[in-house]
Amino acid sequence: MAGTAPARIVDLGSGTGAFAQSLAELGHEVFCVDRDVDLVAKLPDKLGTRLHIAGQAEALPFLSCQFDVVTASQTLHRFAPGLAMSEIARVLRPGGYLAVAYNTRDDTVPWVRRLTNLMKAADPEAMSGDYGVDSVQSIAESPYFGDLERKNFRNWVPITRSGLIAMVERRPSTAGLDPAVRDRLLREVGELYDSSARSPEPLLLPFQASCWRAMVDHSQLSMADAIDDVLEIRL
Repeated sequence: MAGTAPARIVDLGSGTGAFAQSLAELGHEVFCVDRDVDLVAKLPDKLGTRLHIAGQAEALPFLSCQFDVVTASQTLHRFAPGLAMSEIARVLRPGGYLAVAYNTRDDTVPWVRRLTNLMKAADPEAMSGDYGVDSVQSIAESPYFGDLERKNFRNWVPITRSGLIAMVERRPSTAGLDPAVRDRLLREVGELYDSSARSPEPLLLPFQASCWRAMVDHSQLSMADAIDDVLEIRL
């Protein structure tokens, strides 16, 4: 997503900084932007730098053409595409990329399909979210980006019997069920685990990491940064 050479990156919606930290550990210079002031305040301790700003993707506080890559991990759907796409394009250097990632449940594995069916039987609205992936369409439709490419990666996460039951129990759709229905669902989830796992090995819960990358196209973008006329305020 970011390339192999050290790059200057701005990560949008950084949250706790987990994704930004992964980028920094690969040798990239990472600037974080998040609306949550309290989260941003904790990022210097986590990342060891003070390059992080409380702000929003629709009005990025950077001069134009400053970054090699803009990343958005699990966050693109939070931004207003009509405003964010032009701002992201503006801060990218010519030849720069917007890179987006979403981690979603992989229902192609038989036991995961059975788990989904159990939850839907208890609550038809359960497991029906789109995870925000549909927001990637805004990149494809934007005049400021081209050459959109996608790659998928499957990740296997070990999970114990108690861990699977706890995961289902924590879901908001489960918490809202009638107690008797909820108890039956959790019992059936335990039985599903018992019939699917090969003791003593834990079940492997599959997730799909979908990654997109698109190159910026400045031909349709008007940029008017007056970079020679700057007021510098020393604090």
